[in-house]
Amino acid sequence: MVGICSYGAYVPLYRLAREAMVLEGKGGAGERSVRGADEDSLTMAIDAILDCTKGIDRTSIDGLFTATTTAPFAEKQLAAMAASALDFKENVLSLDFNNSLRSGLTAVKMAADAVKAGSAKSVMVAATDSRLGTPLSAVESTSGDGAAALLIGDNGVAASIEGYYTYTCDFTDTWRPANDQFVHVWNDRFSIAEGYQPMMTKAISAAMKAFGVTPADITKLVYNAQDARAHGAVAGALKFDAKTQVQYPLFNEMGNTGAAFPVMLLIAALEQAKPGDTLLVASYGDGVDVMLLKVTDQIEKIRDRHGVLGYLQSKKMLPSYVKYLRLRHLFYMESTRMTPITPGLAQLWRERDSMFKLHASRCNQCDWIEFPIRRICPKCHSKDDYSQDRLLDQKVTVYSFSTDTIPTIPEVTDPPLGRAIIDFSGGARMELEMTDFGDIQNMKVGQPMEMTFRRLERQGDVAAYAWKCKPVR
Repeated sequence: MVGICSYGAYVPLYRLAREAMVLEGKGGAGERSVRGADEDSLTMAIDAILDCTKGIDRTSIDGLFTATTTAPFAEKQLAAMAASALDFKENVLSLDFNNSLRSGLTAVKMAADAVKAGSAKSVMVAATDSRLGTPLSAVESTSGDGAAALLIGDNGVAASIEGYYTYTCDFTDTWRPANDQFVHVWNDRFSIAEGYQPMMTKAISAAMKAFGVTPADITKLVYNAQDARAHGAVAGALKFDAKTQVQYPLFNEMGNTGAAFPVMLLIAALEQAKPGDTLLVASYGDGVDVMLLKVTDQIEKIRDRHGVLGYLQSKKMLPSYVKYLRLRHLFYMESTRMTPITPGLAQLWRERDSMFKLHASRCNQCDWIEFPIRRICPKCHSKDDYSQDRLLDQKVTVYSFSTDTIPTIPEVTDPPLGRAIIDFSGGARMELEMTDFGDIQNMKVGQPMEMTFRRLERQGDVAAYAWKCKPVR
């Protein structure tokens, strides 16, 4: 039996009320999730994987697949970067699925096929997106940022994959040219009536016929859509009960999270599912992918994840639309007169065990722990006689903290800047940046923190990432 063995998700802390976004003179209902200035599709995927792998040895995972339409690089593998930061084993199979809104569910299918074929025992799939709509457009208003992660394997399966159906069609309703950062859309009267609705109903009907099930056999129908209006029409056409059988699409809580959206809705369904439930999941984008899942007793063993619903419970509202534009780097700021920081690739490579994998050195002579890794022990001065301690999964508490409320660097879009000295439960101590800490008056010495992988601002063409800490959400 092959299926989902664990799940995890990530929703950024920030939210923007749609009424703050002027759209043709009207305010919208609800709110959307907004990534921070130091976040992107890679960092959100890593946070989702951390949620998914609670209590799981990541070195036991054989593959890591990522799916997104908003990779921070046009030529560099996202999965390889995530595998390095999360300390996966060196021979992990890494693969990116890009440029399609249904790439998340496609990646799940490929992961399941790899497990069935015996080429892997378990594969991590992370779907993540942070799409940009043109300022003041409907796409900007209805979109959201987020990530989802699923561990696919054949041991401890919480939801078995019972069937998969795919329908491919080159229908252009949503697209983004290679030289444009903004998503383009066609008129709804064409894209919904000719594309989304007939394709979804046709593909889901064909899938149920192939699986040998009827709407009465399905506990929850889970599927993505451009917006709430388009979403509502599909269930009725398929004769599903919208109130009891359709997964709530969370448009007013986080918005449409692109390639991550159907997988995040699936996770939301799993968070509330009971053993024996049957889930039918569909994702749309240049066709439709449909998957049938059966929930098992193992679902009760993975209830301790943040998940989608857990992350939605903690949030910080943005004060204005201008603040949103600044976080997106869409609001012009005069550049600094200081020299841009371009990370040294040779140094990053030499220090990768500390900087990316978050390893400390533990002296084999005196047991002194030091971060970053040092060849010479600062206590007993022994040389090259140490082992490496993994810090990432250890508990973290605040030793000391401070903030700079008047940043001198214009490109820093989310002041105040925070720094903290933190203690790891294994004995290591380090100083690093804080993020997502909100009101500094609420910070306390000794409070628990958690690690998060984030992008550093003020840099050249080589993207710099580093581990930061944030209050536990």
